[in-house]
Order: sequence, then structure tokens, then C-alpha cells
Amino acid sequence: MEEKKKRNSIAVLIPILVALIGAITSVAYIVFRMSSNRSYEEQWKDYDECGI
Repeated sequence: MEEKKKRNSIAVLIPILVALIGAITSVAYIVFRMSSNRSYEEQWKDYDECGI
């Protein structure tokens, strides 16, 4: 009976961990993209004024 409880707790824990890892990965990707876009815009902001 105790082994069944252990399996059930593992079966519940795995999807939660997968969802948590997915959420963390998504947030990290969004932060990376925002940082990358900000860096790109900073690099080219001087050329916006010259009309190119």
C-alpha cells in the first residue's frame, strides 16, 4: 500500500515539475527577447534620426 502512495505522489509531482520548468523557460525567453530588442534598438537609435 505504501508503494502505491509513493507512485501516486510521483505521478502528481512530475506534471507539476514539467509545468514549472515550462513556465520558468517561458519567462526566461521573454526576458531574453526584451533585452535583445532593447539592445538592438539602442544600437540603431542614432540612425533613426537621419532618415535611413
